[in-house]
Amino acid sequence: MPICCKSKIDRAAYLRGKMRNILFSLLAFFTLSCIQTREADLVVHNALIYTLDEGFTTAAAMAVKDGRIIETGAEREILNRYRAAEKYDARKRYVYPGFIDAHAHFTGYARNKAELDLRGVSSAREMALRTAAFAETSDREWVVGRGWDQNLWEDKTFPDRILLDSLLPDRPVMLTRVDGHAALINGAAARKAALKPDTEVPGGKVVADADGRITGLLIDRAVDRVARFIPPVSRPQLIELLKAAEADCYAAGLTAVSDLGITVSEAELLDSLHKAGDLSMRVYASLRPDEATREQMRKGPLLTERLSVRSVKLYADGALGSRGALLKAPYTDDPENYGLLLTPEAELEDWARDCKDFGYQMNTHCIGDSANALVLSIYARVLESMNDLRWRIEHAQVVSPEDRRYFGEYGIIPSVQPTHAVSDGPWAEDRLGSERIEGAYAYASLRKSLGILALGTDFPVEGISPLATFRAAVFRTLSEKDTSGAFRTDEALTPEEALRGMTVWAALACFEEDRLGTLEAGKTADFVVLDRDLTTTDAEGAARTKVVSVWSAGVRRH
Repeated sequence: MPICCKSKIDRAAYLRGKMRNILFSLLAFFTLSCIQTREADLVVHNALIYTLDEGFTTAAAMAVKDGRIIETGAEREILNRYRAAEKYDARKRYVYPGFIDAHAHFTGYARNKAELDLRGVSSAREMALRTAAFAETSDREWVVGRGWDQNLWEDKTFPDRILLDSLLPDRPVMLTRVDGHAALINGAAARKAALKPDTEVPGGKVVADADGRITGLLIDRAVDRVARFIPPVSRPQLIELLKAAEADCYAAGLTAVSDLGITVSEAELLDSLHKAGDLSMRVYASLRPDEATREQMRKGPLLTERLSVRSVKLYADGALGSRGALLKAPYTDDPENYGLLLTPEAELEDWARDCKDFGYQMNTHCIGDSANALVLSIYARVLESMNDLRWRIEHAQVVSPEDRRYFGEYGIIPSVQPTHAVSDGPWAEDRLGSERIEGAYAYASLRKSLGILALGTDFPVEGISPLATFRAAVFRTLSEKDTSGAFRTDEALTPEEALRGMTVWAALACFEEDRLGTLEAGKTADFVVLDRDLTTTDAEGAARTKVVSVWSAGVRRH
């Protein structure tokens, strides 16, 4: 009898266990079915996703709906939970937030695509010959080019107009230096602008030789004095050039750019193209200082899904390469020259007070240590204390160590371009001397001043690639194979810092951190897929990294 009872107990326990297993299986099935019914527009999977959140966490997959990220997580978790109209298999590649260029000239880059590209010319003679050849193919009244850099020539002296005049005696020519702060014109252009050897230009210089002859070299505001005579490209042509510029940005891995120093009418054109669906690139526009901008400031910011107009761009000084950067002591290689102040102190302060009154961000170009000290002190007077207005120093190229405190004390964002450091490295010490160079291109020190650093390229001054920004920031070298000549590696950024500077910190500098800069739930699905892991690669690997695909609001753009 006991045996019989035990058998019945065992059988009952067995049946109860079976029922539990069946119920658990059914529950799991129905739960899984419910999970799978969640709808998404896009699922990205089989990836290593760097979210760039505060914890620098990673994921293997993410789901996107209506242009925004719903969730990131493990591979099976996301695939089981979401049913998507489109699935993107990243094939074990690396996904980052869409790269943001915190300092560029998008509209200017577009215009340059219709002009002669002089990057890489090896001499003044080559430049003149290429200009003459280009003139035969151009039907514009003026022959316009940009990109030469005398620092790369064997003869590092600035060019003269003599050869240009012999090749193009009657057609006006303007050839702008790579940094935009100097230009070479011919005699016809000088006549168009009514320039004379004794023409004085506040904040600029018309260079003449010992005999009083205009050499054709213009520095800073003198370039503007002549450029206003050049007829602009037509609106239809500019629209096509902007579309081509957008394609270049996406191909490079950029999903948002800052366009510094444009007019209100140019901002309105970008807005109209966005609304018409002819342009999709996100643009953070910074307006040039004029009366139209003041009128726009009175109206308040212009904020749309893809365009933000809430800042003003000013120039304190010129560029180091053309010896227009304003220094506290003379140039080491030009002992009589301190550089140029392009905007008077009183005018800079007036704009600062207007920006504060109207809630606009102020972004000021400062290269030399004197320009940086001046503008930082103006910011401090106007801002008065720590704040969230996020005013920026653009370039912050040569900052005396004693002046770095302003960034942290007043919430001023240093916005820098690492490729400038490696481009300028071969000759920067000639300009500044061995002691002053210690305060130059000091990106690690600047990052510590406030805790963030916004990174950009300054294209078309430098190349458009954010991957070049990363390599210059982390490895501080022009050569991907040999780092023995790296420039100031003591001021290099870590890979994580560089990535943040190109994503979330750049977004912060543009008031876009609530929707851009990281791959987190609720953020816009702007992301880039690369074929290498930037967090672990060496300089050569960084140079060989390729952009696989680029997505904006969940739509593939490249």
